[in-house]
Amino acid sequence: MPAFRSTVFALGAILVISITSGCQKSQTTDPQTDQVSATAEEKSPAASEEKSIDPKMVIKPGEPMTAERYQAVKARLKEIGLALHNFHEKKRFFLPTPEEHPEYYDENGRLKVSWRVHILPFLDQMELYEQFKLDEAWDSPHNAPLAKKMPDAFRSPDSPAGSDKTRFRVFEGQWKDKSPTTIFPAGNPVSMRNITDGTSNTVMVVEVGPDKAVEWTKPGGLNLDQPKEEFGTAARGIPVLMGDGSTRCFKRDIDNATWTALIGPDDRTVINWRDIEINHSTLSPKQSQILNHLKQIAVALFNYHDTFQRFPPADKHLVDGKSNLSWRVHLLPFLDQKKLYDQFHLDEPWDSIHNKTLLDQMPDLYQFNPQGKPGVTQVMTFSGKNTPFPGGLGPRLRDITDGTSNTIFFVIAAPDKAVPWSKPEDLAFDSANPVKALGNLSTPAFVVVMMDGSIRSAPVNLPAKTLSNLIQPDDGNIINVDLPTYKPR
Repeated sequence: MPAFRSTVFALGAILVISITSGCQKSQTTDPQTDQVSATAEEKSPAASEEKSIDPKMVIKPGEPMTAERYQAVKARLKEIGLALHNFHEKKRFFLPTPEEHPEYYDENGRLKVSWRVHILPFLDQMELYEQFKLDEAWDSPHNAPLAKKMPDAFRSPDSPAGSDKTRFRVFEGQWKDKSPTTIFPAGNPVSMRNITDGTSNTVMVVEVGPDKAVEWTKPGGLNLDQPKEEFGTAARGIPVLMGDGSTRCFKRDIDNATWTALIGPDDRTVINWRDIEINHSTLSPKQSQILNHLKQIAVALFNYHDTFQRFPPADKHLVDGKSNLSWRVHLLPFLDQKKLYDQFHLDEPWDSIHNKTLLDQMPDLYQFNPQGKPGVTQVMTFSGKNTPFPGGLGPRLRDITDGTSNTIFFVIAAPDKAVPWSKPEDLAFDSANPVKALGNLSTPAFVVVMMDGSIRSAPVNLPAKTLSNLIQPDDGNIINVDLPTYKPR
């Protein structure tokens, strides 16, 4: 037995020695200094992680962003956006309110942990969420270790696997004259009603450069004073999540005033996307053209409003309280069609001898039917009582009390409903059967452009009450319906 025990001990010792030797990092000796140095693996513990990152996901400062990386970031932003909207749907605000949870806020009116922590339940991270003490600071002895558990939703595609820092950040603003300067002001949180510029016109979340990454549980945000400088060592394009949940990639080098306007939810400023957006779209040229035409019309309507403080028609475009010409004509100066606009006799009906001669000069962006007759359009609003366009003067943004993202601006009707483009005629609203006004639709969905400028696809079988509520601008009914983003066929 003693001999047996000695043999086992000896084998165990050999095994231990072998395992220990195998686990040690190899070392090399510098022939110049005769000092032992670590291998490349020891010098760079993250080397194996870096090798696993697709080179297309790594962008140097100022370089163009690859389409592959943008699509990866877009997926993360979409996930974050959906969580924020689901939080809002449940709480009616984008963050917990100090009235409901004063213990979540510090003496400066800021949340003790990041907004990212508060949306964890809507990212299928309830178990992690319940581990936080929301009434303690983000770096308290209890909360600090939880930073090591950052969900993938907050991880950029080129972030090291073990990192607890995120590049998905928001701009922190404040309340000025009862208006928020960002969607995430310090103190009282924002609701959809506060985003009067339209959710599709307001930046919610951005991806910054690696040098601007922060611990994902840390509260606070980027500085609005110099937004352009806050992006750090980012790529030439800045991926952003808009308030409506859509994603875009904006040119980094646009000026601070434009960035401030994009970030501000209530500054009455609408930016022309064509000048600042970097296109990573997979749409065909024809599909892109259709979307661009819809966007141009929406932007023109907002620019008209900026000029006349209401949507068309303004008082100067009425004759005895009525409009001789369609709103589509009065948009012409804002569609780079001033020369055509000046040819109309505004004091004459649309079908006067003179004005009828201009029918065939309808701008291409009003034509959405390749087989359509010349001079007729399917771009129409709903009109009549309880619509944004009841007759007479056009509406003002402040009249859209249900929210611009909850109210239909204009639609693409069926071909049988097409009208001469200069004729002041649109779709008669019938609350009992509103879809009937759209005509004989041959597709399962129709195009709607909301009053925040977003372009949606509405199913033909949408309940009449839901569609009616989306048409009425001030009925007090906020509709929780997720109309998908329109994608041309």
